[in-house]
Amino acid sequence: MSRAPITPITLRGAAGTLAGWEASPASVESRGTVVLVPGFTGSKEDFEGMLPLLAQAGYRAVAYDQRGQWESEGPEDVSAYTLPAFVGDLQGVLDQVSPEVPVHLVGHSFGGYVSRVAVVERPAKFRSFTLLASGPDSVSDINFPPPALVAQAVEAGGQEIIWQQLNAALAAAEPKPTPEHLEFLHQRILRTRKANIVGILNTMGESPLKDPAQLRDSGVPLLYAYGDTGDLWDPAVHERFAAELGARTAVFHGRGHVPNEDVPEQVCAELVNFWKELA
Repeated sequence: MSRAPITPITLRGAAGTLAGWEASPASVESRGTVVLVPGFTGSKEDFEGMLPLLAQAGYRAVAYDQRGQWESEGPEDVSAYTLPAFVGDLQGVLDQVSPEVPVHLVGHSFGGYVSRVAVVERPAKFRSFTLLASGPDSVSDINFPPPALVAQAVEAGGQEIIWQQLNAALAAAEPKPTPEHLEFLHQRILRTRKANIVGILNTMGESPLKDPAQLRDSGVPLLYAYGDTGDLWDPAVHERFAAELGARTAVFHGRGHVPNEDVPEQVCAELVNFWKELA
């Protein structure tokens, strides 16, 4: 079976246009719409391997760059990059791509922070919600420097500071990224607004939800998916948080923070199995 094509789309955000990608079923009736939200320094390209697979499984799949990321517009003012601002953009995207029918939502890392708040705000908009490599918060129990210190470094040294950290981590990764992919990652960080990076780091200094029970009690079916090797959160942290949420779990053994890129087939299989059981 040929891969479903990915089509660029333009969405409206509260601070400008948002660059998106869409893949739709070609020969089968749609089973529903999936919206995928990227994380810190990420973009829609983080789901490039997943969108065609989800479309082949019968789902219309939409991913977008958050405000100030990569190809999306965004202000130069750090104050425009608050959690409520990112959540507002996501709510607007939902109203554009599926105004009447609830969607399956997938949030990767910081995208999961944004997404969980959106679910609590409007649970009726969602058929399900998947946290993908998105732990409790960035305040404790995370293998990441204090966000406030990183924000100060970026303020002083710009986006290249983040690239140096990421490049060092990629140098130790297996398998090694191709030179072409490394160049894309470098250019993506340089084109992402400095205000976006600093604003997200400022946001990461607090827990996305005051009480995780809000998400558990939303009534939206939850899947908690993560890699057990080299993620920002240790497996025990993921296990504890998933239990706290009462979420079904999917573990990608030997994988780290980006299973969506490393093993998109496995991630999509877990998602589709989860969604079929809800039908």
